[in-house]
Amino acid sequence: MNPKVWNAQASISGSDAAPDSLPDLSFYTAPSGRLMSSLPISLIPYAELMRLHKPAGYYAFYIPHLIGTLYASVLMTPIPSLLHLLRANILLIVGSLFLRGAACTWNDTLDAPLDRLVARCRYRPVARGAVSPLAANIFAMIQSVFGAIILYQLPPTCYPPATILVMTIGIYPLAKRITNYPQALLGFSLAVGQFVGAASMGMDLLQLTRREVIAAMGCLYVSNIVNAVIYDAVYAHQDLKDDLKAGVKSVAVAWQDYTKPVLCLLSTAEIILLGAAGYLMRMGPIYFASSVFGTAAVLFSMIWKVRLEIPSSCWSWFKWTIWLTGGTISGGLLAEYLVVTISAVVH
Repeated sequence: MNPKVWNAQASISGSDAAPDSLPDLSFYTAPSGRLMSSLPISLIPYAELMRLHKPAGYYAFYIPHLIGTLYASVLMTPIPSLLHLLRANILLIVGSLFLRGAACTWNDTLDAPLDRLVARCRYRPVARGAVSPLAANIFAMIQSVFGAIILYQLPPTCYPPATILVMTIGIYPLAKRITNYPQALLGFSLAVGQFVGAASMGMDLLQLTRREVIAAMGCLYVSNIVNAVIYDAVYAHQDLKDDLKAGVKSVAVAWQDYTKPVLCLLSTAEIILLGAAGYLMRMGPIYFASSVFGTAAVLFSMIWKVRLEIPSSCWSWFKWTIWLTGGTISGGLLAEYLVVTISAVVH
């Protein structure tokens, strides 16, 4: 089916649908792609619940964990081995797969009545009736169990921040019903992954005594929150018209025509926070070139180029902002880790 036909019909019927009525499935097409196409038809709705066809969200979930592992590896004495770093990140990648999948499944179950009012979301599995709420909740619990099994392979110091992450991500779907700033809660939750990552390397967060280390970790944490608010504000603009009609709250609803000026302020704040973290940790020029100036280039290029009134532009820049800022920030930290590791070997 021509996607333009589907988009036209969805935009007409999305906001006018009743929250308890199932959408017209004649306009639904299953996600494409090698992975989704290889699955049995009966499993496709569950893969959709996990968002396997939209990997950018997994990266958004995982990247704070990676930042945490790299941050800890740069500062710890003795320096963790590359093998230790790789093992921790493999476990965190697999754990993120299940926990993010469980979070999306839970979100879709709670949001099904609202999803039926939004053109982009009305064909999600629970909203269209492909998966019952009970089956979705059971599936979310199964994924959570697998995520917990992975978490159990990590040091016990990972458990407290991981618990905070799971609890806050669980209440995120409710936030959009009571505040225009659910993205702030989402950012708070995702950024906790930084502490899970640091703890996975053996850093005991409760035993930190150096003020500059604590302050630097705080700067990185807040920068992760701000980064999530930035890219999710762009994401939210996809549904602005439908959200206004349906009464769904978001920063896009709150900011509307002022979104780009606000994003400029938030981007400036994020760059300052990343710079402060680098200064406090006495990072070298590679960190500042990649994590600070590289991230600045990505954010301000996105703000300049994104067309907030065009959903496809919002979706494209949402994905690229996640990928590119994650790459610049973690790339700078990885470079610093390699410099410290090589220096320790040489001396």
